[in-house]
Amino acid sequence: MNLLNISEAAKLLGISPSTLRRMESDGIVEKYGLKVIYTPGGQRRYILDEVQQLYTKQGFSGKLGFGQHPVLLIRDFTLAFTDPNSKLTIQINGQIEATKQMVESAIAKGIPIIFTKTIYDSTQAFSQLWGSKFPSLQILDRNCVWVKIHPELAEFTYDMVNATVYINDFFRSPLEEFLNQRGIDTIVLAGTTTSGSIRATAVEALQRGYRVIIPKEAVGDRSESLHSSTLLDLNARYADVVKQEEVLKYFKTLNKKQAPL
Repeated sequence: MNLLNISEAAKLLGISPSTLRRMESDGIVEKYGLKVIYTPGGQRRYILDEVQQLYTKQGFSGKLGFGQHPVLLIRDFTLAFTDPNSKLTIQINGQIEATKQMVESAIAKGIPIIFTKTIYDSTQAFSQLWGSKFPSLQILDRNCVWVKIHPELAEFTYDMVNATVYINDFFRSPLEEFLNQRGIDTIVLAGTTTSGSIRATAVEALQRGYRVIIPKEAVGDRSESLHSSTLLDLNARYADVVKQEEVLKYFKTLNKKQAPL
């Protein structure tokens, strides 16, 4: 059972934590019908599935659905984000294997695959600015070992490998030109972090007219609660968060495409 803390639940409901607390009576948030769970230390927790159901009742969490021309876009499954010795590592719970299975399936169907990796470039103003806010990013020198693709994914040939200093995969990159040339209408998004680049890229992709599909087993973050609450919000407003097996089934329905000349 996935739980949210009071700040996460309040943010998703569009109210302040203090307002959410005042709505509580006898272990229930009366207006929303949410059950309150108390930790041994007296902290409040809320059941993620109940908040999800509330979103659906309020007109959120519709379906974008799969299109006819997908791309698999992988962000930052590099050593920096997957090696336990790195300052930037996420909680690894099978994301690499789930992504590898999708890569293999995509290759079998001729579906284009893009790998985007975050780098730090001290000569660029944005890198300096972001690095001052997030100092751990400074380990991501373009030529260092940390920006190498995870070994389980490095064995594949990608249609494009994009190194970027930016949070959003589209910003100042050749990504949209690549997608337009191939008539892409659906972006299957894997990688990390859920609350950072995955969220930013998903929102931007929707704004540019793409169907965004996020297989939940193939994304990750450093905080499980932040990961879960971000997926809830993405599914409510910007993307379809689905099981990885749905993506694999979808890929199998497609005719094999020939690589563009």
